[in-house]
Amino acid sequence: MKRLMIAAALLATSLPAMASDPKPLTLGEQFIVRAYAGQVEGLALSQVIKAKSLGIAVNDSTICVALAGAMAGEFIANNKAEGMKNTSDAPAPRLSMVAFNKPDSAEMAATEFKNKAAVALVFGGQIDDLTNALNVKMLLASLAKEQYEGALFLHLTVFGKKWVEQAAKEDASIATWLAGKDNIYALGVNAKEKKGMVLRVGYPEGKQTVTGTAYTADLNNGFINLFNRRLAK
Repeated sequence: MKRLMIAAALLATSLPAMASDPKPLTLGEQFIVRAYAGQVEGLALSQVIKAKSLGIAVNDSTICVALAGAMAGEFIANNKAEGMKNTSDAPAPRLSMVAFNKPDSAEMAATEFKNKAAVALVFGGQIDDLTNALNVKMLLASLAKEQYEGALFLHLTVFGKKWVEQAAKEDASIATWLAGKDNIYALGVNAKEKKGMVLRVGYPEGKQTVTGTAYTADLNNGFINLFNRRLAK
């Protein structure tokens, strides 16, 4: 947990800052911001949710891919000892990743992820909201069809934009499936109190509801400048 507390402090990138006329981030700096966020999310999946296998669904924008790569790297670092155990059977891969760049990406992801302990939804970046929302909906519909029982982890943007709630409102089968799940988590930030949180989330009657907090860490101001510049045009 100590590593998670330290890493969570870097989520100050999600807090507003007071600097005036900030300089926009370079693409490389955008990647750095996502590297920190992805590291924290990978730690949360490993140390809070305690998932031993993971599927990552990600769009094909470079920013989201950078975040997903950081998340995957942190997950591997936390679970590599498990993968080194001697077994008589060939072990199933602990990590799968599907990039949403084809019409059948959602079905492919659901098939690959159906036996994973957790599935992370990483959508946002340079892709427009309409496309991201559609990809989230298609993924959830495919997971619902599989009656996926593992945990869902929502990236900060997916949670903040309420794309899962939107999908539930538009598709009754998704709403019914989500309503029966008690293992949905999201990354949250309380800017006023400077807290980073792993939230427990539910969807009773399709409405996004925070049902509790699985983990909380103090945030520092070290990366506020990067966040401010991320919003600059």
